Amino acid sequence: MRTKWGALVVAAAAIAGGVLAQTDRAEAAVPRVVVESLSVSATPDGRSRATAEVRSTRTVRLQALAVAVRSERGGRYDFPGAAATTLGTRSTTYTSGSRTFPAGTYTYFVVYKFHDRWHSLSPVKSFTTGTTGTTATPAASTPASTATPPAPPSPTSPAASTPAATPTRPAPPAAAAMPVGIGGTWRRVFSDEFNGSRLDGSKWNANWFGCPGCVTKPVNSAEASAYSPSQARVRRGALHLKLVEQPTTVDGTTYPYVSGLVNSNGKAQFTYGAFEARINTPSVGSQMANWPAFWTDGQNWPTDGEMDILEGLGGSACYHFHSPAGGLGGCVPGTYSGGWHTFGAEWKPGSVTYYYDGKQVGQITSGITSAPMYLILNNGINLGHSATNVAPADMMVDYVRVWQR
Repeated sequence: MRTKWGALVVAAAAIAGGVLAQTDRAEAAVPRVVVESLSVSATPDGRSRATAEVRSTRTVRLQALAVAVRSERGGRYDFPGAAATTLGTRSTTYTSGSRTFPAGTYTYFVVYKFHDRWHSLSPVKSFTTGTTGTTATPAASTPASTATPPAPPSPTSPAASTPAATPTRPAPPAAAAMPVGIGGTWRRVFSDEFNGSRLDGSKWNANWFGCPGCVTKPVNSAEASAYSPSQARVRRGALHLKLVEQPTTVDGTTYPYVSGLVNSNGKAQFTYGAFEARINTPSVGSQMANWPAFWTDGQNWPTDGEMDILEGLGGSACYHFHSPAGGLGGCVPGTYSGGWHTFGAEWKPGSVTYYYDGKQVGQITSGITSAPMYLILNNGINLGHSATNVAPADMMVDYVRVWQR
């Protein structure tokens, strides 16, 4: 991210985020419905409700749209409020009815009914209620590539069924989601699911090496945007890093754009492990727009190393590892913009292996450092890549997770 960029034209057509449940109907007959965000929140009366932003790749009339909920034992606790809905290519906000839950951990996901068949959508997320069973606390989400959604509601009604008895103690927490595509036994050491209403200041700084609330310079001289905490916001289950065309002066230099960045410097750093984020990057056609990045950095650059898990360079998704040995890496064929994708890396002594959507896309085995690194996400822009620049642009992050063995 600090020093290297390239260009690679991506020929594949863009694929919108969101995954349809398998169905025996022809693909053309079933609309592609996309869940842009999904979250659970508490109501003033101590109940819980779900909110989702949903769109379709074409205008379609759904017989019903709802949010299904399953307990750890497979019990059905769906949110009330299933409703016939017309979806278009712009996001529609769906808010369920409210209800209470017995203490425990639950998974939830959007479902819709079309041509008398129910379809389940990703992401599949989870929340945990306390012993009173009245307040939902959002917890971990499960990426689409590893989630196996439970059966959708029955065709007669997606309304919730309430158990006869409330457990006397909370159910054990659900097992932590594992890195997508990276095998072995892992323990989670860091995560942010961005389910709150504001950025967690115990985990993140919202600019690049500046005082809290300050607007700061870009990360390096190739960037054209300053970074402001006002451009890094959490809402509806995701972190939004928004870039806008707005001349901004920092230390006597005026930058044509201002954007969002978060980093965990001084709050969380790691040596080795599996690093993963689920991201929806800006796009221009089938190409990744601007210079979005998910990366890690040490305190003494480049001696301590820099691990670029994702860099949007010249429209492509790329990876690198910078050290005194150089900046080895490459770009990945295919389309990784215009929808939700997981970007991960396993860093261990002597190597870093990169995974996009759970598939290994590259490995670097020289110049790998061992100093601790902190996390960074930013929606940068480089005027040298004008063909793929767009503003305004929103880089959305569903979660960031780190595991170690």
